[in-house]
Amino acid sequence: MMKRLDRYIAITVLGGALMGLVVIVSLSFVFEFIDEADDIGRGDYDFASAMLVVALSMVQRAYEAFPMATLIGALVSLGALAARSELVVMRAVGRSVGQIARAVVIAGIGLGILAGLLGEFVAPPANQLAQAVRAEAAGGRIGTAAGGLWARDGDYRLRIDRVVRSDLLAGVRAYEVRDDRLIRILTAPRARFVDSQWRLSDVTVTALADFPVEVESRDRLVMGGQLQPATLEVVVQEAQTLPGRELLRYIDYLEANDLQSDRYRLALWVKIATPLATVVMLLLSVPLVFGSQRSTGVGQQIFLGVLIGLAFFLLNRFLGNAGLVYGLPPAFSALAPTVGFLLLALVALRRIR
Repeated sequence: MMKRLDRYIAITVLGGALMGLVVIVSLSFVFEFIDEADDIGRGDYDFASAMLVVALSMVQRAYEAFPMATLIGALVSLGALAARSELVVMRAVGRSVGQIARAVVIAGIGLGILAGLLGEFVAPPANQLAQAVRAEAAGGRIGTAAGGLWARDGDYRLRIDRVVRSDLLAGVRAYEVRDDRLIRILTAPRARFVDSQWRLSDVTVTALADFPVEVESRDRLVMGGQLQPATLEVVVQEAQTLPGRELLRYIDYLEANDLQSDRYRLALWVKIATPLATVVMLLLSVPLVFGSQRSTGVGQQIFLGVLIGLAFFLLNRFLGNAGLVYGLPPAFSALAPTVGFLLLALVALRRIR
């Protein structure tokens, strides 16, 4: 009997949480497509391309909204059980609040695993495909920042105007630095990764080691090789859209070249925190629903849950940005909201007993 009740609660919570996720993603799809519609008609970017790009980007939106969506969905499903007096009956047959919370947490663990799999294996390739569709519609270009892309390859500091493909760069300027001295500058309209090296074509070489400065032209010149095409695929994507294994690889690359890696460390910790936050949000739904039975109505508690979900989402964003600005540890910035709301849920549960 007790196992059946656990399964019933878990399935109810799972269904409500997933329904909440569908609602939030649907709303996000509408708003994002309205924003994307401004680019329709530029190059080959048409209505179908815009629809596909937005649809693919919704996977990442679903992953980011998982904690808040599951809280809202769980409140709706548990609120429905309360409205039908099913929670009262469960208490009458000997189920404690802690036991009901345990069943909710079991559902939360399943949803947390689903969120982790979504963020690691589904959302990143969906984002890459969306980027490829947009790039093809724009003439085969992958967009970079307005000031170009900066990277490091051994002794070379690279400024890249455009990444055409992960193994083909356009508008490359390479600054060769040794012993803190600028030795020469290589300027080339394109560079291709061949035989584990970057091969520059139509290169202008400005030698600065000796005076006077010498400038010469070469048809071809090879350089570096530490900067791999796979790393460039990481560079042209937002840190939060990358899978954990790519984040680890890029963090190693940045630290090996004495570059800042905090943004990518934060993204890695957020990936760890998101499944945990999903479980915590579901746990928090239990005292909210039981509290509504004693004081305010279920609808008001659900509204409060929406506010709590938004507060959690905004606090995550705020701490992430503040951590990057003020140098807070990435683990603290990513995990502090989850730990704080976990303590809030545990205190609320103790007050109900």
